[in-house]
Amino acid sequence: MKKTNRQLILGSLQPLLFCIGMYFVVLIFSVFVCTSLYRVMKTKKTSISMDQKSNDVNTNRTTAMVTVFK
Repeated sequence: MKKTNRQLILGSLQPLLFCIGMYFVVLIFSVFVCTSLYRVMKTKKTSISMDQKSNDVNTNRTTAMVTVFK
């Protein structure tokens, strides 16, 4: 059975299409990897301390919840 001209063209383009597809897959993957590495290296250097903030609580206040039924 003889292959048609269209089948020959598509068959010869298959390696090229595969390389183009793999290029885009690797490009997208590398963008995600480079972005995550950039974010890891650019983190803020903050010191972890056990300081407790004093909460100024006014004990003279009373809180009440008001519910309105219509």
